[in-house]
Amino acid sequence: MALNHQNVPVFDAVVVGAGFSGLYMLHRLREAGYSVRVYEAAEDVGGTWYWNRYPGARCDIESIYYNYTFSEEILNEWTWSSRYAEQPEILSYINFVADKLDLRRDIQFKNRVAAARYDEHNRNWEIRLENGTLVTAEYFITAIGALSASNIPKFKGLDSFKGEMYHTGRWPHEKVSFSGKRVGVIGTGSSGIQAIPVIAKEAGHLTVFQRTPQYSCPAQNHPYDTEVKFKTRENYDEIKQLMQYSMHGIPSGPQLRSALEDTPEERERQYEEAWQEGGLFSMLYRYNDIHRLPEANETAAAFIRNKIKQLVHNPEKAQKLMPTYYYGTKRPILDTDYYETYNRDNVSLVDIKAEPIEEMTLNGIRTTEADYELDVIIFATGFDAMTGPLFKMDIRGKNDVSLKDKWADGAELKTFLGLATSGFPNMFMLTGPQSPSVLSNMLISIEQHVEWVADCIDYLRKHRLEAFEATVEAEEFWSQQCHALAEMSLLTKTDSWYMGANIEGKPRGFLAFPGGVGLYRLLCDDVAARGYEGFTSSLAPNATDKGLVKEGFFKKNIDPQAWFILKQLESTGMPPMEMLTPELARMADFRLLAGVPEEVQKVENRTIPVAGGEISVRIYSPAGEGPFPALVYYHGGGWVIGNLDTVDVPCRMLANRAGCVVISVDYRLAPEHKFPTAAEDAYAAVEWVAEHAASIGVDPERIAVGGDSAGGNLAAVVALMAREQGGPTLAYQMLIYPVTNHSYDTDSYRNNPEGYFLTKNTMVWFWNHYLGDEQDGQNPYASPLLAKDLSGLPPALVITAGFDPLRDEGEAYAARLKAAGVPVEATRYDGMIHGFFWMPGVLAGAHDGINQAANALKQAFNIVKTK
Repeated sequence: MALNHQNVPVFDAVVVGAGFSGLYMLHRLREAGYSVRVYEAAEDVGGTWYWNRYPGARCDIESIYYNYTFSEEILNEWTWSSRYAEQPEILSYINFVADKLDLRRDIQFKNRVAAARYDEHNRNWEIRLENGTLVTAEYFITAIGALSASNIPKFKGLDSFKGEMYHTGRWPHEKVSFSGKRVGVIGTGSSGIQAIPVIAKEAGHLTVFQRTPQYSCPAQNHPYDTEVKFKTRENYDEIKQLMQYSMHGIPSGPQLRSALEDTPEERERQYEEAWQEGGLFSMLYRYNDIHRLPEANETAAAFIRNKIKQLVHNPEKAQKLMPTYYYGTKRPILDTDYYETYNRDNVSLVDIKAEPIEEMTLNGIRTTEADYELDVIIFATGFDAMTGPLFKMDIRGKNDVSLKDKWADGAELKTFLGLATSGFPNMFMLTGPQSPSVLSNMLISIEQHVEWVADCIDYLRKHRLEAFEATVEAEEFWSQQCHALAEMSLLTKTDSWYMGANIEGKPRGFLAFPGGVGLYRLLCDDVAARGYEGFTSSLAPNATDKGLVKEGFFKKNIDPQAWFILKQLESTGMPPMEMLTPELARMADFRLLAGVPEEVQKVENRTIPVAGGEISVRIYSPAGEGPFPALVYYHGGGWVIGNLDTVDVPCRMLANRAGCVVISVDYRLAPEHKFPTAAEDAYAAVEWVAEHAASIGVDPERIAVGGDSAGGNLAAVVALMAREQGGPTLAYQMLIYPVTNHSYDTDSYRNNPEGYFLTKNTMVWFWNHYLGDEQDGQNPYASPLLAKDLSGLPPALVITAGFDPLRDEGEAYAARLKAAGVPVEATRYDGMIHGFFWMPGVLAGAHDGINQAANALKQAFNIVKTK
């Protein structure tokens, strides 16, 4: 610490909050030689665990994973007693760490930060405490926790109640006695569900005022045995890595299986096993689509509702406790005997949605139906999450704009990485809005944030950079991605505190980053590796190296959503496809990228005969009266991978939007069936559709072919074969980034050889498996671009992607078709990557491409109809 000319204390960094994140931030910066001061409103360390002392308060992440991992010495010196530690034990751990690292000497307790203002002239922050003290610092770091602004609804008559009132998030340090008392608990979120069973055992009578029934699973808590502790310590390096690159910060993840694939009996067995196992994510991890498919989600939700029915003896109470929203769209809750508590004679349940609270009275609570006399009222009503703690301080950035105004009270929340926001230089938010924080094991998220910020400050100091802030472009991108990822799931389909729905008048919007801690870590590391691109900074007055000032973001013009998907795929750690056998490559499951399947009028699976065997087709029929036009669709996958499921979502969308029957063809794959088998199967499928048109509701005069990538190749080849072999007359060919030439000598191959999903090496692998020999590659039925004559072919739509090795050969084919007199609509989606057409779950560009294709098909079908 130093003093300026006005005798105001000057620090390198001021940290607000002495919970887990503030303590580690202090340690990291102090160890690096920075002067740091932490201000904490409480009387001691602990943060959330200092304030939340309510009965039954305990961790919902297993204790052995809910601790710092940065110090092997601390890991080895501390031992947890049970699977889910109670609040006193967690607070003891925090105190142990503070003592071990001698942190208290740089913390000022009982000092609340009232305001912070960025001084643009001096490029530092002026921080004012509630007692009037002023300090300055180059860096202002908030470590105030996502759930620290407690919420008490503004009930009428709140001040008139003569009894005791408590909020679970601001619990007294001394024991609260409930013996013989009439107690009312308002709210059944996590704190309410933990507190209710404990209070019920002591209270004379407990009345629970339930706002929303909850899905809760048993914690199955138990003491740790010596062997578990030993094995955990022995393997902690591996466990740590698994946690850091996982979805939620724990060393496990969802099974790669849909809930809809199993029989009801097998699902029941899986869910029962998860119920008995206990744990925050045990139920959610049974299948990989519970969080995104309503039908899959309902299987888990129904299981829990059935458990409630079994556990609660009174049918009326059980019915009141039945949730109806999507399971897992609020933070999962663990309990110990929560539902069983309602079997006690001294516990009543009031549904305040059916029987709203009108006011607090002198003697208790009045609802629309009755008066409830109470001695104690406990508000388990949660927090103004994420943005609330920040808005409690008057934080002002450049031009004296307040954070609250910049974010329009949360309606226009924008950050970059959830760490920084434009207009507020040198300010970092630990586990703030639009970071994974509340969706994760907070300790893993905290360590990642602290380490990233500390490394960033080191970088800025080393290169003499000041006024470091997120760019408007970067925070716009990040905020869009947080929204898009949330919309891909069911998270936004439920009113929750994730959405700000628990606070009256708070703008609705998903407040966290739902892509997982592993992906988030990769993205943050990528930004840092590129010299903190997405941020801008200024040189210190005496610095000269202008090359170190970073500006701009994503200069390659790739679509931000597409870039994001590439990072998600990178986070899986999958080896390049060309390193795999075809059998292993076929195990890849990309259905998450496709999104939720639309309903169509009818879906039918059939097998059809082909030379040497039979193949499967899936027939999608739209609503209405036939006969309909038809699109025979071939999936991509380099003739080696892919199946009907790969393109299920776009086929459904095309059927609905184009008003046509879509016949998706599962042609035989290479290398088991080399060229020309796939082409022959594809042609046989068109012939079958023409011959059996009446039985599948198809107009035989209006048949189109289409496909993506290798499927686009097959569609082009089938058009050639139909012309040359006198086959069915085709109305249209829809070619999505098609393979048209066995060659790798285009500019798009040279410019996009790797890093954009499809690589040059993968295409070589595909071709090598597909072709019998090099001579096959010169056959127009393998390389339609080499066909001598393209005249007389059906009109075509050719869609290409800017960041795709196949871009130029697709566009060359479109040019040759046009030169041969074939009507062609050719569109390049400049910012897109190969494969985007079947990724509507994550890419807005996919919706644009599918809609363009559907409109083109409708127009082509109408032209044929009117002839």
